[in-house]
Amino acid sequence: MNDQDDQSERDLLDESSLGLHVELLPGKSLSQVEEPPAVEEADWPHFRRLTFFSVLAGLCPLIPLPSEDDRVTGLIHRQMVRELGESRSLDLSEDEARLLAGSTERRSLALTVRRGIGRIVGKVLRRPSSDLLLREGVDRTVETFGEGYLLLHAASLPQALRPAGRTEERVRAVRTAVTSTLRDSDVSSIRKAVGSSFQRSFDLLSRAAAKLGAQGVSLDEEGELLDGFVDQLAGALWGDHGCCESLERSFGERLARLRPVQ
Repeated sequence: MNDQDDQSERDLLDESSLGLHVELLPGKSLSQVEEPPAVEEADWPHFRRLTFFSVLAGLCPLIPLPSEDDRVTGLIHRQMVRELGESRSLDLSEDEARLLAGSTERRSLALTVRRGIGRIVGKVLRRPSSDLLLREGVDRTVETFGEGYLLLHAASLPQALRPAGRTEERVRAVRTAVTSTLRDSDVSSIRKAVGSSFQRSFDLLSRAAAKLGAQGVSLDEEGELLDGFVDQLAGALWGDHGCCESLERSFGERLARLRPVQ
């Protein structure tokens, strides 16, 4: 079989999503047994990796230098999209990865203003602004987790991000569906899990943020420092079957309305 035949066979698999689909929906048991885990359980490593990137994004508001916030956030999101895309054999171009990661300019201006005001007020009242920065970190983590989760979900859908027949219009439709889904969905249970974890480990996260701001995105170093924290948070989020299921359903409905006519 030559290369052209290989590509044709892959395209057929892409369009039907057969053979390349990996179930992401959490809520399955994580206990290990001798036999290989079920397909539904097999994607725990990428779910955990998604949680890791989400935590990294949540550290950005805690970086001591505010000017580094948006820059590092953009790097983390693009790295997340590239790595998660590779895990699904999406073969994303750099332009597609940037589009799916979102522009750093969209990082809420309101958050920037709130952060500036919080620091000014903190200096005037001689009180730390850790509560404000903590809330921003939680917001950023929840947002990043939702974006990455729906990216992985979209990777399994025909006429979405599969390489066969993928166009810029399709990619833009996926990105629009992701942002609108997260804007209108109830993610309170995810926020609660993230918020509790961040509050319990604020000192650890502050140290990780300082390292992130000083050295840039070094996945090995941050991964080692945050290893236990990410394990606990990923385990808590994995059990939230209902919220993730509603995200998938809402995303599918929006994508169906936005999908370009073939």
